[in-house]
Amino acid sequence: MKGLTVREHIVLYKDAQYNTFPSAIQKNEGGYLVGFRQAPDRRSVYGRYDHIDPSSKAVTISSADGCNWSAEAEVLFDHFFYGVQDPCLNVLQDGTIVGTFFMWKVFESGDLPEQPRDRAVYDQWRARKAGAYTIRSNDGGKTWDQPVSISIPAVAIRGTGVQSKDGSLLIPMYRLGSDGFEVVIARTADCGHTWTIQGTIRPIDGCDFQEPLLYRAPSGKLVVLMRTRQQGSRPEVNRCPLYTSESTDDGVTWSRPSAQPFYSPSPFHGLLLKDGRLLLTYGHRYEQYGIRAALLDPECERWDASEEIVLREDASGRDIGYTSSVQLDDHTVLVTYYYYDTDGYRYIAGTLCELHG
Repeated sequence: MKGLTVREHIVLYKDAQYNTFPSAIQKNEGGYLVGFRQAPDRRSVYGRYDHIDPSSKAVTISSADGCNWSAEAEVLFDHFFYGVQDPCLNVLQDGTIVGTFFMWKVFESGDLPEQPRDRAVYDQWRARKAGAYTIRSNDGGKTWDQPVSISIPAVAIRGTGVQSKDGSLLIPMYRLGSDGFEVVIARTADCGHTWTIQGTIRPIDGCDFQEPLLYRAPSGKLVVLMRTRQQGSRPEVNRCPLYTSESTDDGVTWSRPSAQPFYSPSPFHGLLLKDGRLLLTYGHRYEQYGIRAALLDPECERWDASEEIVLREDASGRDIGYTSSVQLDDHTVLVTYYYYDTDGYRYIAGTLCELHG
């Protein structure tokens, strides 16, 4: 049973909208919060979904026990002119919740000169990144202050960070550089109001590095988990290996990135469990579509593909994943992600897992 068994699959939030990209935290004062992106369901008009939408917003749901979740989603941030993307939540030692997100501006093709970073939307419009932002809550996510623009240009964020001994917050970001997508480790000492670049991890092996997550091992070293895509290739062909890089000086210098024997064209999440093991989770966007996990060495020195655990494989297609996990008690973990069944509605789902020795 590899130390982890599935207890139950649950629905955290589902309605007639397109709900995706969850980020789960345990609050210092108790209880849990999940932030995610919500957009209109465009299938009736365009026949499919797109991950960029000018009406998308960031919302949250809450729970006292991690099993029963609020029926209504609360707005974290909504913007009249821009689509909000990938809200991610970080809890600081003093209980402050620092959220991050970036935004898209969608416009008619031909309105502005085309740029290499533009993205097509429903084959009719173009989208351009409109900056990344931080937002804060001092009351457990009930209210939020106004967003503050991140001063580092052209970055996007999907992945949480870690706090340093001096209280600074390190957040992994990514952007298109001269030789492909690179990861930037950014530092803020004032809850996201001002930023400096701590370190950079440039692409190698013809791989773009995207949607990184920052993990601190028990020894104190930092490990970045990076989603990859072979430049110019389709993910079904190249299998998108997880790449990792390590730092022993709090993110200033980084080891040469290494490919690990886990594969997904969606981001990976790492959670240090109370018993000292690392729980790795990710969406499995290959048949059979579903969610997978592994219990691994917390120092990330041994990556063993034989430890892969199938949490579920009943999704109707590959538009799933973006896992984010929290530990509820000594023996229970909740893995959150977005998912869909035969009706096609994307929803925020969870798998309650039982931990074994």
